[in-house]
Amino acid sequence: MRVRTLLVIGLLIREAFSFWTGHPFDFEIWVRTGYWVARGYDPYSSLPYAPGVSFATDFGGPNLSPIVGYLPFWPVLLEALYGLYALLGSPTPYLYYFLIKQPMIICDVLLAYCLYGYLEKRGSGKARFALKLWLFSPYTILLSAVWGMFDAIPMLFVLLALMADPGARRGFWSGLATFAKSIPVLFAIPLSWGPKPLRNLAIAIGLPSLASLAIIWVAGWPISTFEVTVQSTVAKYGASLSLWEVVYYLNTVGAIPTPLLNHFVWTGYVWVPAVAVATFLGYVWFGFDTERGTIQSLILVMLTFLLLRGEVNEQYALYLYALGLIDVALWSPQRLRPLLASMAAVIAFNGTNDLLFIRYLTPAFHNALALESSIISHIVPERNALLFIEAAVFWATNLYYFHALWKERRPAREGRTEAESISRSSGAKRARGERD
Repeated sequence: MRVRTLLVIGLLIREAFSFWTGHPFDFEIWVRTGYWVARGYDPYSSLPYAPGVSFATDFGGPNLSPIVGYLPFWPVLLEALYGLYALLGSPTPYLYYFLIKQPMIICDVLLAYCLYGYLEKRGSGKARFALKLWLFSPYTILLSAVWGMFDAIPMLFVLLALMADPGARRGFWSGLATFAKSIPVLFAIPLSWGPKPLRNLAIAIGLPSLASLAIIWVAGWPISTFEVTVQSTVAKYGASLSLWEVVYYLNTVGAIPTPLLNHFVWTGYVWVPAVAVATFLGYVWFGFDTERGTIQSLILVMLTFLLLRGEVNEQYALYLYALGLIDVALWSPQRLRPLLASMAAVIAFNGTNDLLFIRYLTPAFHNALALESSIISHIVPERNALLFIEAAVFWATNLYYFHALWKERRPAREGRTEAESISRSSGAKRARGERD
């Protein structure tokens, strides 16, 4: 089957879910954000119910309103999509839901195509397999088309950074990825390696920072609310796919009393120094001066983040899977099964957490949350145990991957020799250029 045909089929599958499904927490926030920002509201303050388009109030209690926890890229894009919806006459909220899903779906399909192109250009026999897996995996379809989560957008920019030559262009795409969602800032240092690395890093960090501040200034949003909102996302913790899930599961079975959980607030910050250490180890073990070294370093950083962040949601694994597919297709085919097992564990976790995917039907069936709640009330211990087991499979595959990378690390002396060789080679080329 032609690549174009596969892309069209993958797109049509996603579009079939686009207008009538959505997460009653996240997707409802997107709905409210577009509606209220288009009316001049600050997205980093409470966003009330949006008349005519809201479909849920699942925010932890009555009269509680959500806020957006992302850089201005996303609120501004949602504002534009609502503007388009209003321009079309606001005929039905399902059109608005459809429009919100389009950036996620289109970038998800483009990400599949770029993965294919990246691998095909490097002569991998697994390029078409990677394309099919990404296009037709229940995981990727669920995220972009059903849930309505937009991580495919920043990951597409990360891949475009990897496809660009090391230097300012790679720094630009890295910065754009961080602007779309802050998670790719984890990759800023490895992706900035190359000619003039400090300049590249300044682009990768400066672009999202300056663009965010410029939008906030032009829009007139209070900088204080933006700072508080973004800072709150750094130390989030709670039941999730993180290793810290052990603590929360023990709490549900009574082994750890609830008041003691307050002593684990610090776990929300552990990932910050851990990622810094992982970045350094990536440089020492693999280096950032080769394609394989860069990708393995990015995987090492992402594994550390997924294992140690206080709260790890299902969508965060997307970055690992995209990078892992490249690793599997080009260098490490033996890691395909663990990668697929990890993906299966995350899908199962989501199906247990958002019970049987019922809540995603809320835009079309407003009693979906009540139905989900009534079922959960009868299976609380079993559901908690399943969530713990599924998270444990996810940890196990990540730890396996981490151990595999550790075994493949290069000896320190070899790394220094290689770096010195590259330095001498670059110096010789410059000298020849000066003589010419």
